Amino acid sequence: MTAVGRARARARHERRTSTNHHREPDHEHPPGPVFVRWTIAPTVAGVPEVRHRLRDLLHGWGVAEELTDTLLLIATELTSNAVRHAAIRTDRIRITAAHGGAEIRLEVADGHPFRPHALLETGPDSEDGRGLMIVKLMVAELGGRIDVVSCGAGKSIRVTLDTDAHA
Repeated sequence: MTAVGRARARARHERRTSTNHHREPDHEHPPGPVFVRWTIAPTVAGVPEVRHRLRDLLHGWGVAEELTDTLLLIATELTSNAVRHAAIRTDRIRITAAHGGAEIRLEVADGHPFRPHALLETGPDSEDGRGLMIVKLMVAELGGRIDVVSCGAGKSIRVTLDTDAHA
């Protein structure tokens, strides 16, 4: 089983064993573009907070379960990296989720200017950056894109996926 397959299987297991019960969404898809942004403290405790909030948001938007699992894995990796590598220079980590038309976008921004090399240079034998390499592979497999965008003194890692292809 590939690393991407193992990550998806782990996400399915977490969803099945989660104590959170999901309610039925009020609608199939949002009526128009929807943009949600929140911040967390750059601590380990913020990572599950991001997962739970994003899971509820995606469920309410009617996003397919498989795509939700992938986005939760991506959010976990990006948020964990921001906590691990940028907390020393970051007061708050900003998470943005946007759904409009046939696209869904997830961004994790921090106050550290370092651009992760793993998104550009990591190979299967690298010692570091495996999580970001898996994110990069998942995004590519889904036909999406991942970008590192400068924002203020820091950066934002933005993932954009086509929701229609995964409905």
